[in-house]
Amino acid sequence: PWYPSLPGVGELYIRGASTFEGYHGKEHLTAQAYDEGGWLKTGYVCSWAPSGELHILGKRNDFLHPAGGRLVSAQRLEAIYAHRCPLVHQIWVTCEPRGPLVAVAALDAEAVFRWLQAEGLDLRSSDEHAPRITAALLQQLREVAAACRLEPCEEVSDVHVVKSLGQSDDDYRQLATPTFVLRRGHLRRRYDSELRALEIRRAATSGGAPGGAG
Repeated sequence: PWYPSLPGVGELYIRGASTFEGYHGKEHLTAQAYDEGGWLKTGYVCSWAPSGELHILGKRNDFLHPAGGRLVSAQRLEAIYAHRCPLVHQIWVTCEPRGPLVAVAALDAEAVFRWLQAEGLDLRSSDEHAPRITAALLQQLREVAAACRLEPCEEVSDVHVVKSLGQSDDDYRQLATPTFVLRRGHLRRRYDSELRALEIRRAATSGGAPGGAG
């Protein structure tokens, strides 16, 4: 099926002798895997090139549809921000459909220590400086977006800071695989209230009303 607002872009469905018949004893999973016409949903987002070639853009769950009218790769943005933003150790980016991009980020402890030193702040009271650290992080994310010439819809508009997105803390062990691949569905459920708080704060700042969750 194609995305109405994105001509030539859609999820790849296949059918033929090479596809499996379904999940044994799990009809609900089979129903999710196939459409009504018997086509297998591959989960890959593709586009047609002018030459007629089919280009695979990535996994469906790794794409976001922020304000701006096109799909963006969350995995690509996370790689850019994680590697280029000094304060970031781990980052997950998300958005509501056609909404601004937001992030949940775990800080790099050594980078935070250096930042506190540079700002002349008490190294023993980092929790007291959390608002300033978050503001500095958001500024770094914006600078990275500008340096990498990201589209406006790919720029993080707000961020929520956490201890970890990985396996190091039992409270977060379900949020990433043992190889630190982010479990986006788990992250969305875990941080739903925090994301709503960001939306309310953003609406209050802009004078608008927060939208509904998607």
